[in-house]
Amino acid sequence: MPPELIINLNMFAQQLHSVQERLANLCQDANTPVQPEADLLLAALKELDTASKTLEIVTEKLFEQTQKLGDVQARLREEYKRYQDLLQFIPNAYLVTDTQGKIQSANCTTATLFNLQQRFLVNKPLVCFIAVEERQAFRSQLNQMHTSECDYVQEWISRIQPRDCEPFEAAMTVASVRDVKGKLTGLRWIVRDMTHVWQQPQLGLERPEGLYPLSAL
Repeated sequence: MPPELIINLNMFAQQLHSVQERLANLCQDANTPVQPEADLLLAALKELDTASKTLEIVTEKLFEQTQKLGDVQARLREEYKRYQDLLQFIPNAYLVTDTQGKIQSANCTTATLFNLQQRFLVNKPLVCFIAVEERQAFRSQLNQMHTSECDYVQEWISRIQPRDCEPFEAAMTVASVRDVKGKLTGLRWIVRDMTHVWQQPQLGLERPEGLYPLSAL
């Protein structure tokens, strides 16, 4: 539970308790009438006392529900952290981009594969790490994902251009991220170094020029 919310609830409970004490004193004074309106005042004070007790019950329930909500939020934060820790150290590069391909987050393997520290990857266009001769094809693939309403996973083969290193063959798996209304909000990527595959002549694989679907293998 946020500390400021706990403080606000505690302050409200203290103020409510103070009001109830003042009401009790007023009720006691009203029991010794010195004016004809004393009976009416006593009835009004009793109604106000009943209302304050009802409010106290509601406040206690609100405090309890807020505490439970805080516990749920804490568990969700723990689960999210475990999920993030798991993604950090998987053997493949995992990253999330916006719909235009700008990197929003990336794991440690991505930093190693792209030869750039994680903190410098954020806000970099993913296309910057695609070999120059294949960037146009990469952008075309991105545009197709914008117009597609399907959420099927796509796989491509492309040449990754790490910073200050030689390019290498990579399999890129991409999946759409959509909001509750079905609007495309981002893309999730997994990048796998395929250099070892092309270096096995017994497989009889020849890589055609340009980016192409992995299913074409």
